[in-house]
This record gives sequence, C-alpha cells and structure tokens, in this order.
Amino acid sequence: MSEQVDGPGLIRDIAQRYDPFGAALLDDPYPFFAEAQAATPAFFSERLQHWVITRHADVREVLRNTTLYSAANTLETLKPLCPYARQVLVEGAVRPPPALTNNDPPSHTRARRIANAAFTPRRVAQMEDFIRATTRRFIAERFRDGRADLIRDLAWELPALVIFDVIGLSDEEVHRIKAAAQNRLLFNWGFPSDEEQTALARDTVALWHFIQAFVQRRAEHPGEDFTSDLLRGRDEGAGGLSQGEACSVLLALLVAGHETTTSLIGNAVRWLLRDRSHWDAVREDPTRLPNAVEEVLRIEPSIHTWRRRSLAPARFGDIAVPSGANLLLLIGAANHDPAVFADPERFDMGRMNAREHLSFGYGAHICLGAPLARLEARVVLEELGRAFPDLAIDPDWQMQVLPTLSFRGPTELPVFWRN
Repeated sequence: MSEQVDGPGLIRDIAQRYDPFGAALLDDPYPFFAEAQAATPAFFSERLQHWVITRHADVREVLRNTTLYSAANTLETLKPLCPYARQVLVEGAVRPPPALTNNDPPSHTRARRIANAAFTPRRVAQMEDFIRATTRRFIAERFRDGRADLIRDLAWELPALVIFDVIGLSDEEVHRIKAAAQNRLLFNWGFPSDEEQTALARDTVALWHFIQAFVQRRAEHPGEDFTSDLLRGRDEGAGGLSQGEACSVLLALLVAGHETTTSLIGNAVRWLLRDRSHWDAVREDPTRLPNAVEEVLRIEPSIHTWRRRSLAPARFGDIAVPSGANLLLLIGAANHDPAVFADPERFDMGRMNAREHLSFGYGAHICLGAPLARLEARVVLEELGRAFPDLAIDPDWQMQVLPTLSFRGPTELPVFWRN
C-alpha cells in the first residue's frame, strides 16, 4: 500500500491532473487537495511551473522562514505578461516598489513596523460601530420581500466601505474600486488570454494612477486616516513610507483588503446554514461566533493558495526542490491536514485548534487586516442572526467563483426568509 501511495507514478498523475482553472477544482478543490496531500508533501506542476507544497508543517515553515523563502514573487502575474500587456504597463509607468506583501527583510521589517503603527488595534476597534450601523442599514434597505443576494446586497459593498473609511477614500469610489479589484485578481492570479491580459493591464494602470493621485493629495493635505499615518510615520528616525511605498500598500489593501472579507462573509453564511443547528447555535449564543469564524477560515479560506520563491535548495520529505524555484503553497490543503486537524472535512464550530489555520498567512507577513476581517465577519453574522432567525439558502443555488488561482468565495449567494 505504501508503494502505491508514495510511488512516483501516483505523484506524476497528481501533478498532471492539477488544473486549478478546470471545472472540477473551481467547483471544489478539496478532494484533490486531500488526495495530493496524502500522496506527497510536494510535486512539480508543469502547467503552472511551480512546486506545489501540500502539508501544514511545510507551508507554515515556508511562510515563517524569510531567510530561505522570498515573498518577491507573490504579486507577479501567474501567466507571464504578453508583449502588449507589458507595453501597457511600461507606458503607464506602473512600477510599484515592494512594500509589504512582496517584500523581504530588512526592507519589509521597516515597512511593516510603520504599517502596524498606523493600523492600530484602537483604529480597528473604533470601526465596530460603523460596521454595525452600515450592516443594519443595508439589511433595512436591501433585504426585502423575503429574498436577497447576500453578496450583492451586503457582502460585496460593506468591506469596501470599511476599508475606504480606514484609508480615507470617498464612498463614491466603491463601484469603481470593486470592479478594479476583481480585474486585478484576474490579472495577477488568473490565466487570461493575451487580449484579456492587455485589457486588464489597462485597468491596472488606471487603478495605479488613481492611487497615486490620492496619495499625493494626502501628502499635501494629511488627515486622520491610515494613509496619512503611513506617510508621516516614524521608524527609529527613518521617516514614514515614501509615496511609492504607500501606493504599494494601498494597492494591496484595495484588492485583498476587501475582496477576501467579502468571501469570508459569504463562506461563513454558507457553512453556518448548511446545518441549521449551527445557525441556531450562534444566533442563540453569539459568544460562539469568534471560534465559528476561525473554523470557517480553516475549512474554506478566502485565499487558498499563496506563493513564495526558494532562496536555497530545499527538501519537503523526500522531494528535493532547487534554489530559485517558484513555490505554490496550498493553504486550503494545509488547513485540512489531518496531522493537525482531527476529522478535517467536518465543520466543527467548537474545534479547539481552529485558529491554527494558515488563512491569514504566518510569521512576518501575516495579514495586516486580519483583526478587521474577523471583526467584520462577527458583526455581520450577529446582525443577520438577529434579523433573520430562519435565514436559508436557495436550494437550487450552485456556487460560482472567479477563475483565479488563489482567491475563492461565492460571487452570489441567494438567501430567503419568512417576512
């Protein structure tokens, strides 16, 4: 049996079948993740030109060890740029300097310290009243006649409004930025045709110029917001972030800073309503919500793969990986690793170690906005439970997701209730 499970033929078969843009994995990647994880700690995907890492301990170590693994490739386009798309970016002068997500120490250490000082726990805690009031307003205005689309009517816009309030942007830009953010996901983590990639590159140029103009205004007229704090921050006398670095931070926040929370809210409602006892339990005892949110993050992360690059030869079990290799970390597989999580395919709101998931990363690059995402999910679930005790999902609904390598969440979620 061990020869069958660990044999090179099985590993080759798994590598050949790994197609993250195929219908089967877009529909549900977790059966494949479990199969790959059981067979091997790593395999090479010819299709993606990445070494795919499957197990929790290895994924966590790669995320932790900034000496042996670089974050420099994290925001590179998965599909190499075609000449036309490259020219669009060159002409548009889109050259975001590394700041947080795709930066390595010691430069990352300085930038992260300044960002942490600006994204304070106090600033996050102060957002609760805004999140709750906006959720209640959307429910009152949009959840009528016994039916709604949870994504369109609540989860799509709310996280963007929250991050806009933190950053200092006007609410009027929500629709523009949400569209630009989804295009950015497809540009960086999708596999578009050359024509599509060129169009998406133009969208990236427009978003970058928008961010540059906003940061310039904040540099000239600072306010009491995160962006202003980034620019005037201090790091042991080194000054705040440059305008270019601040633009890079905002580019990341204006994509992952709300799209992931939109997915988290959709995934949370979906998993809690799969079994009525779960919904009733958190509705009747909201103190169970924080751990329930952690279990949602574990079982269905908004980002289920992430990337690194090896800086030296590495080994994962018996698999040797060369220096300079692109690594694809299967966060979703790691979160279902039976070596860490008992009965990993079961949704268990009381799971004692649910917070050991890697959905927000690990180590120096752990997600800056994780506390805010957790707060938003908790408040939204509290308000939905209070307003709709009998909330249910349309039984004919089938989950659809954006065709990207890394980001996963329902693009719509029709729900109903008794008036």
